Amino acid sequence: MFAVMPWDTEDRTSAYRRRVAGVTPRADYVCKYCQRRFTKSYNLMIHERSHREEVNYSCDVCGKTFKRQENLRQHRHY
Repeated sequence: MFAVMPWDTEDRTSAYRRRVAGVTPRADYVCKYCQRRFTKSYNLMIHERSHREEVNYSCDVCGKTFKRQENLRQHRHY
């Protein structure tokens, strides 16, 4: 059996106030190209590839190009 816990309105309200006030989680990782900040090193690594990579992936069907292979995969899926 699972216990159903009510959502604490105070927690939701305080989270909203922090967001509105501009208090965000600490971003320890900064892109050396554009200074965008990330809280996880993996996200920074993926982002920095967009600055460095010259390789374009292109769709065999329509010719649309992508900087990331994952984006091409998603495009092909649809």
